[in-house]
Amino acid sequence: MAALLLDDRLQTAASLFSACEYGADIGADHGRLSCYLLEKGICQRMCVADISAESLKKADELLTIRGLKSRADVTVGDGLTVLQRPAQAIAILGMGGHTIARILENGKDFLQGAALIVSAHTEVFLIRETMMKLHYRIDQEKIALAGGRFYVLIRAVPGDETYTEQQCHLGPRLMESNEKHYGDYLAWQICMTAPKRTELAARYMQWLKEEEQRVCDRTED
Repeated sequence: MAALLLDDRLQTAASLFSACEYGADIGADHGRLSCYLLEKGICQRMCVADISAESLKKADELLTIRGLKSRADVTVGDGLTVLQRPAQAIAILGMGGHTIARILENGKDFLQGAALIVSAHTEVFLIRETMMKLHYRIDQEKIALAGGRFYVLIRAVPGDETYTEQQCHLGPRLMESNEKHYGDYLAWQICMTAPKRTELAARYMQWLKEEEQRVCDRTED
């Protein structure tokens, strides 16, 4: 059987997993990430969960086709309450920032020290704020380009670290890194933010432009 191929977003998410006995994919949809982690032996067993039974049916079919069904707990449910046992790593991808923040806050008792691999389509700053509240620190931040748009993927682990409002919006690890997509991501965010007319958007726009200039100056050096 041919190797399972992932787009840049899911491949980046997979790269943020460390080898573990039990992993979880919350909001698994088609189940491609779960299958990849199982096939590569990164996770020995997976909780594959989604609130949509129809979406989960696709994941169940893919797991069956690839001979992985016996290593997966396929569960319909909302958030982290689906976890039947402690996971060492939990992915929550492909939702809005408000939804992911709610899942984390409502399910904090189910985290039990698991590493978190998170990517929100919108309002990423809410994820970083929530990490602080849950006593998680951001370990890594990566930028992926898939389907013509950029995604920020965050890995967080237990620990205390305080972020300013600016860091919550720009990403403390991104600001320190040399991510290959970072400059293009900042330019894209500037275009996406420009039409907005809120006070928060104005502050974010200023930070984006300052960061873009800093990156440009660093490149020229």
